[in-house]
Amino acid sequence: MKVLFFCNLVPARTGAVERLLTEVGRVFQGRGDQLVLGLPAEPGDEVASAWRGAGLTWNLVPGWTDAAGREHPWRFCGPALKWLKRHRPDVAVVHFGNEGPSFVVALLAKAAGLVRVRWVWVQDQQIADPTTVTRGLSRIRLLALVFDHFVAVYEGGKRSLLLRGIPEHRISVIRNAVADYESRRPRGWLRQELGAAPTGIIVTLVSSLIARKRVEFSLRAWARLTVSLSSLPPASGPCLVIVGAGREEASLKALARDLGVAGAVHFLGYRSDVRDILAESDLLIHSSMAEATSYAILESMAASRPAVVTDSGAAREQIEDGVSGFVVGRDEEERFADRIRQLATDANLRRRMGGEARRRWAEHFTLERAAGQYHSLYQQRARPSCQRCAGEVEP
Repeated sequence: MKVLFFCNLVPARTGAVERLLTEVGRVFQGRGDQLVLGLPAEPGDEVASAWRGAGLTWNLVPGWTDAAGREHPWRFCGPALKWLKRHRPDVAVVHFGNEGPSFVVALLAKAAGLVRVRWVWVQDQQIADPTTVTRGLSRIRLLALVFDHFVAVYEGGKRSLLLRGIPEHRISVIRNAVADYESRRPRGWLRQELGAAPTGIIVTLVSSLIARKRVEFSLRAWARLTVSLSSLPPASGPCLVIVGAGREEASLKALARDLGVAGAVHFLGYRSDVRDILAESDLLIHSSMAEATSYAILESMAASRPAVVTDSGAAREQIEDGVSGFVVGRDEEERFADRIRQLATDANLRRRMGGEARRRWAEHFTLERAAGQYHSLYQQRARPSCQRCAGEVEP
């Protein structure tokens, strides 16, 4: 089996998606199958080494993403059709959110005689449930004319696809996943780096600093929290660590100053050691407005850390409210702050919920599980005469 996988990913450094593709490549390699990537740019050295070791090869789609990171989706069409004609894959997978160009390429490929290629669309972003009008005009519905199968990364995504008229037997749910990780850094290194008290609580937020992630919501909740914990001795006082970069960084720092919490908030910028930071943290918070399956939440689960998250995307599929963390309404700022307070002041609760988070990750969100599911799905698409149900994916 040969699969051509188009992904608008600029793989400069190793992240969650790069690790997943590495693991999928290993599964393909072990089964004697071939996975070829279509990318907008050459991978960084570390990523390239891992991918070559997993048997992955790749082709470039010039101009798809420019040097400034801007996407030019229609530039995907010509190179994509070229690689389809060259490789003649059994399955073509599209893993980026540009339905129009993908529809055109699939249609042109069929017109060029590549009628045996099976097309799979991976919907890895949250999509709102359609209205009566948008249900009929949905671009996803248009894709269904040429794509054979759809993957959602959480159950809510599947529901949205169903509401757009995609038949259930043409949809599979394969959850995002992360690898296990054990930090080798000495305990206490982060508190030392921050100049924080050895017994102080570290609350971590991992996010791009952009509007959709709503970091300002977390900062306002944090300001409420610091008032309620003002009676704690300084050595026990919590600090908020924000890991990530983005165009809102300056305005968020200004907001922290305006709220009077700048001394208890550390902006670390982009870091390549996020999982080491999570291992040092006591809990994670996440307040995104729109999300599918958050990799930051998954990594905190694997690290046995409870989380307080707002209810968007797959939040309730990842976090069992009251069991492995807390899920609050999207605009419940006061409740969000109160749930953080509960975890920050109760070590036994953190320990218990962290253990449950780790258990849930191991049961549903491991890298090996997701990679096996993707291989099984592509194998089913490549062999349409298979007697198994068209929508079945190994659980």
